[in-house]
Amino acid sequence: MSAKLFFDAIVVGAGPAGVAAAITMARGGLQVILLERGRFAGAKNLFGGVLYTHALAEVLPDYWQRKPPFERPVTEQGYWLLAPDSAVRFMHKSEQYRQEPAEAYTALRAPFDAWFAEQAVQEGVLLIAKTTVSDMLRDEQGRVIGVRTDRPDGDIHAPIVVLAEGVNNLLTQQLGLARGDLPPRFIALSVKEVIGLPAKEIEARFGLAGPQEGVAIDIFGDATLGLPGTAFIYSDKKAISIGMGLLLEEFVYHNLRPYEVLARFKAHPVVRPYLAGGESLEYGAHLIPEQGYDRMPDLAADGVLVAGDAAAMVDALHREGTNLAMTAGRMAGETALEAHRQNDFSADFLRAYRRKLEDSFVLKDLKQYRRMTDFLDSAPHFMGTYINFINDAALRYFSAHGMPKRQMEGEIFGLLRERRSFFGVAQDVMKLLRGMRG
Repeated sequence: MSAKLFFDAIVVGAGPAGVAAAITMARGGLQVILLERGRFAGAKNLFGGVLYTHALAEVLPDYWQRKPPFERPVTEQGYWLLAPDSAVRFMHKSEQYRQEPAEAYTALRAPFDAWFAEQAVQEGVLLIAKTTVSDMLRDEQGRVIGVRTDRPDGDIHAPIVVLAEGVNNLLTQQLGLARGDLPPRFIALSVKEVIGLPAKEIEARFGLAGPQEGVAIDIFGDATLGLPGTAFIYSDKKAISIGMGLLLEEFVYHNLRPYEVLARFKAHPVVRPYLAGGESLEYGAHLIPEQGYDRMPDLAADGVLVAGDAAAMVDALHREGTNLAMTAGRMAGETALEAHRQNDFSADFLRAYRRKLEDSFVLKDLKQYRRMTDFLDSAPHFMGTYINFINDAALRYFSAHGMPKRQMEGEIFGLLRERRSFFGVAQDVMKLLRGMRG
């Protein structure tokens, strides 16, 4: 019989949350094993494309000297409100975005995750890829004491396990920390394409001065057929990342094919010129948990902590996910270190992890916006109605030459009344405010 394999800590999943936890624990002196089911860290990961450096700096203060594989610094960012044949744009460009290192960069997950995992290896973490964790090991009292993998003699023991397994959180469900499969209204599907273009062409199309500048655009309205969802365009070094996301229930209810919705968005007359002549380099899809604060899994049990997408740590309204994941992973690692110092791996002790998160922006923001999904579900017309109105109002405003301004203003208000009653507008505003204030 082979000898048992013991570590101080096990991390399941080599995404941002798992790697952040592994680095934090290894730097604190623990022997850590990091298990990843993909061929390499990042092989199965996809995201829109903006990474915030504040969370990375809290895990690796010297990250800049380690030369992370970023694409471009985000020096201009904002929103497009897309109607079928027009767009109203709210963009912000500032010299303060041009600091080095910048506060945000566009990035591609495959190279970034591989680099981040390599930093963990350099800190002493044992990274094992192509390994699936099939079950949790528990003692007679039901406390987690390790994991079972698909490798021969694949049981690994440790007093603490950090689950950063992603949106398909089967292990978290096995432990009873999460409900079963979420209904389609709480899961979004994002589809993304990376389109190659020469750097000079990208810079000319987006008005960028050079590789030291980049743009991040979030897009609402016609990009998702006026349905509750978002789209994006981000500039990479030699490519444009473009994509869109909708709740699964919208795809099902409206019988939509994700690739067709993306193709329609790419063909929009405002969007198409930015992509012209480009070469498709990468295409993929990713599920995003959007159940919100009130439906998050329990984050701690005897011998286990949950972080990242597995714990529904996504703020879709502000395109934040990786920074929440890294922050949560770091705090999970800190909690594990404290548990080792106290030799206490009970659920009661490990709940200090949630208290750390409650004191940080992670749970404060998720709590504040916990009703946004419910709001969009109760007002599915919101994006189509108001974004089309804003575009029509802008057209009337900027083309009302020779018309008395009072008449022009009256016509704009008439455009709104055609779409929504005064009572309906007031109702929508109240719902929106409730959705944004928890």
